Amino acid sequence: MSTSALSNRNYRIYFAGSAISLHGLWVYRVALGWFTWELTGSEFWVGTVAFTQFAPAVVFGPIFGVLADRFDRRRASILINVTSAANMACLGLLALFSQVDIYVLVAQSLVQGALDGAHTPVRMTLLPNIVEKIQLQSAIATTSISFNVSRFVGPAIAGLIIATLGVGAAFVVNGISYFAYIIALMMIELRPSVARPDIPSNVWQEMLEGVRYVVSHRTIRGLLFIVAVTSVFGRGALEMMPAFADKIFDRGSSGLAILTASIGVGAVSTGLVLMRNTAWLNSRVIKISVVIAGVLIVVFGNIDSLWLAVPIVMGIGIIMSLCGVGSQILIQTLVEDEVRGRVSSFWGMIAFGGTALGSLLIGTSAAVFGLQQTVIVSGLLCTAVALISPISDSKE
Repeated sequence: MSTSALSNRNYRIYFAGSAISLHGLWVYRVALGWFTWELTGSEFWVGTVAFTQFAPAVVFGPIFGVLADRFDRRRASILINVTSAANMACLGLLALFSQVDIYVLVAQSLVQGALDGAHTPVRMTLLPNIVEKIQLQSAIATTSISFNVSRFVGPAIAGLIIATLGVGAAFVVNGISYFAYIIALMMIELRPSVARPDIPSNVWQEMLEGVRYVVSHRTIRGLLFIVAVTSVFGRGALEMMPAFADKIFDRGSSGLAILTASIGVGAVSTGLVLMRNTAWLNSRVIKISVVIAGVLIVVFGNIDSLWLAVPIVMGIGIIMSLCGVGSQILIQTLVEDEVRGRVSSFWGMIAFGGTALGSLLIGTSAAVFGLQQTVIVSGLLCTAVALISPISDSKE
């Protein structure tokens, strides 16, 4: 049997639907960041809206991680995506009729953040049910490539839509894109998961069992810590891109699209490497990469030219993808299937919750101390904390 996930019919269908939906996601993210900056011109609000996108993962992720281990993952995913499409349609119509202020935008972003936080563990646990075990690493890496291709194609689409039809249309386009994912889920056949108990135990007890599993597993515990460092100090800083594009580089939404696309190009490069071979991948490699990411963020904070910034953020994209995708590959390879949903939810909680916390802290600090100075400090902290982070490559 081929180790390539693309040789699997079910995965090819899933990949196609997911790719369309991911393009919609990046149209939404660029439109949301730019709309926030356009409404307020404030780093604080840019950070706050980024916070609302990712913070709900802390609350909803673990709960849905338990449910992903207990209930039908396909049905849960379809329900969440239908609700997301409805939320995007609502936001899009409000924006098209000029009924959105910053408070409405924050509320709508918070709702979507809750839905995305709920879907993360469900989405992550679907892949092992779609492909064979020997195809799992390929599936994770290939999905990452799709995510990051959409990272630089999506912003280009967003820029065109915003320039011609407005941000409301961009939100509606994202809402429509969810149906490609829903249709793909309805078409594929899923491999069975491990048998679930007939009488489910208490949700909180199951969540606690998941926490104990992570705490007792040295490698997974260390990987989650380094993901937290990257999310707070690395991805949190990158959420300031709308402010950099306009305030520092004076390039507006087109500059934001260029920066976002550059990160995506770097991340795709990492995905291509991981898709071919992961024999070299371990937690120490990820730790070293995060140390380097902090240095690049410091350099980025000192740059005043968009075109000098492009290769730097491309390098940051390479490293952020290595940490995000690499940690997922290692964790999904090590974790037992009966706790896969819960462990995946902890990864999502830390990755998205850390980004939420980082963007809020960095956005607030930037409004007080200055944008570039705050990002430089964030990069220094990323390097320093990564250097002292506990890392183990043991299997237990």
